[in-house]
Amino acid sequence: MRRRLVWLTVAVITTSVALLTVAFWLLLRGWLRHDADALLASRARAASALVTVDAGRLVLEETPGDEAIEQEMWLFDLKTSPVVHPPVDRSLASAAATLASAGPATRMVGQVELRSLPVLDGPRRIGTVVVALSLAPYIHSERLAVGAAVALDVVIVAGAAVLVRRLVGSALRPVAEMTALAGDWGAHDPDQRFGLGPPRDEITGLAATLDGLLTRLAASLRHETLVTSQIAHELKAPLARMRAAAEASARYDIRPEPLRAALEGVVGEVDQLAGVVETLLKAPGGTATTGRADLVEVAERVAFAAGAAAAGGPQTRMSVHGAARPALCDPDLAERILTPIVDNALRHTRSAVTLQIDEVDPAAGGANAARLTITDDGPGFTPDEVDAVFEPGYRGAAATGDGAGLGLSLARRLARLVGGDVLVLPAPWGRVVVTFPMLPDA
Repeated sequence: MRRRLVWLTVAVITTSVALLTVAFWLLLRGWLRHDADALLASRARAASALVTVDAGRLVLEETPGDEAIEQEMWLFDLKTSPVVHPPVDRSLASAAATLASAGPATRMVGQVELRSLPVLDGPRRIGTVVVALSLAPYIHSERLAVGAAVALDVVIVAGAAVLVRRLVGSALRPVAEMTALAGDWGAHDPDQRFGLGPPRDEITGLAATLDGLLTRLAASLRHETLVTSQIAHELKAPLARMRAAAEASARYDIRPEPLRAALEGVVGEVDQLAGVVETLLKAPGGTATTGRADLVEVAERVAFAAGAAAAGGPQTRMSVHGAARPALCDPDLAERILTPIVDNALRHTRSAVTLQIDEVDPAAGGANAARLTITDDGPGFTPDEVDAVFEPGYRGAAATGDGAGLGLSLARRLARLVGGDVLVLPAPWGRVVVTFPMLPDA
């Protein structure tokens, strides 16, 4: 917007200055032309007044200063024979003779203007006088003035461009700062407000609008947190009852062994669900980034649990590579972030899933960040899916099983909650990158 405003203002100023310069040039040219015509007419009348008849011949009276007139005049008799002619080139002399035979008129020869005027003796015409005026000084003055005007136009437009750019930048700088603050507050501290009072101008109107937007955003986030907490609390009670019933049933030795194994499996599932609920209860609070998670240990634990539960069993190879990277994150929350991603990789892989842990290159803007890359040899993600897969409920073309399409969405939300992120990279194979903030002394 700033650039468009500057260019539009400069274009308007340039057009206006150009029109004024053209108008000035036309006025100057007309004024110089009028001045030259007046001077030429005055010379013609002065030269005509010096002509007399002596013994039937046209003669030029001798008066002080007539040398200047004789250098720029021709005197022709009725037969268009030159009586007086200045020492000029033939083209100019020929044009003067032609003009004398044509009657009162003017004619341009190069930068010289010729004018003829009849010489009268009473009512009787006795000859023709032709005078010349060089327009070179007028043309030079015109070009000099127009050139100076154009140079002044350039200075005016350049100065106006600099001034407009500064004024527009100064006017829009508060808008840019408010936009940046609103974006930062919306992501990290939606309770902040500008508090500039009722709208008095465009800036205070924008502040009031952003304050209202932040208020609605904060209310929405509080509502979302409340709903999540309520759901988690509602799930904890039935899960606890399920565990108690399963443990009670598993204590009877008279039960068949398959039933005991099934009940023990139920207990394990209940423990896992309870862990999920506890993790989700921690997420909205302030304990998400207070723990220390060794990403190698977390990755190995997630890989072992996912591999044990995978339908393929030992047919799928899972490996974890990389040195220990302590992340600033609750270990259970880190495990909850990785679990749906690894499960998704297991569902789509053909034979192998790899978890690679390393540190983000500080030159790429990733100081104090650890990166965990989950790679499988499945069909991967298309460029159109890199953002769509994080939409709740989205299931890609290569989706299998009866998943709800919530895993990657939940993983990204939890990762961003601790200051990290989850990214999907388009490739012929599956590749998901998870980043975690590292401890300051790591």
